[in-house]
Amino acid sequence: MENLPKGLASSNAGRIAQKLGAISAGRVLDVGTGRGGFISTLIKTLKAYDSFVGIDYCPSDESKKDMESARKRFEGKPVQFLQMNAQNLEFEDESFDTVCISHSLHHLANIDRVMTEMKRVLRNSGNFILREMYGDGEQTEAQRVDELEHAWEARIDALLGITHNRTLTRQRIRNIVYGLKLTEIEIFDSTHIVDCLFCERTHECEDPRNQATFHQSTKDVDNAIKRIENHPDLEARTRLIQEGEKIKEAIAEFGASNASHLFVIGEK
Repeated sequence: MENLPKGLASSNAGRIAQKLGAISAGRVLDVGTGRGGFISTLIKTLKAYDSFVGIDYCPSDESKKDMESARKRFEGKPVQFLQMNAQNLEFEDESFDTVCISHSLHHLANIDRVMTEMKRVLRNSGNFILREMYGDGEQTEAQRVDELEHAWEARIDALLGITHNRTLTRQRIRNIVYGLKLTEIEIFDSTHIVDCLFCERTHECEDPRNQATFHQSTKDVDNAIKRIENHPDLEARTRLIQEGEKIKEAIAEFGASNASHLFVIGEK
């Protein structure tokens, strides 16, 4: 992976990809799969795999559409998508060789319960993979804008009755991982996700103020506003819309960049 921009090259994305490239994952369970984005990442990076099962609770019509889109996207590949509550996984003990969850801890109503279930369905010596962004530590202004937007969208989801908590701290994520009592734990702290290594816009995205990022981030805010534009709570709706406009101003001033994250690989 030559000619990477400085920020990406100095991140741990390359080391994470290298670690994933040594894993023969077998049958993989992806919890909180959404559009199947992390499955796509693993397909690109794993040494080998047999099949994937992506599950999501799908609490909203939007999330149900995401799952249908994922099914079409992976049609013809050994990937299955199921609507399921991760607190009560409908699988036998030790059903999977690898279990993973990416950027979804903050969407869980009971994190400990989901982690216990994931470990239950993982075979002995199987791989446990976790990726989660954090909100503390040293972050650039553009990353702080991302955190600001995330906290705002969490309040929108809360207004709509959807579980969406604030971004976790690094220590909280570590505590969750160590509480699982896994072996061979490796934790990577990275400013860039592995997907950046395969993106055609890698050099363009190095500048958080680039026009493509600006337009996409602004569009994301506008789409979030549309979700509540007819909500009956006028006071809450007005306040959130005003906050959204301020976030767009921050995007224009500082740009937008994904918050840093921890990437965890361990064995049961």
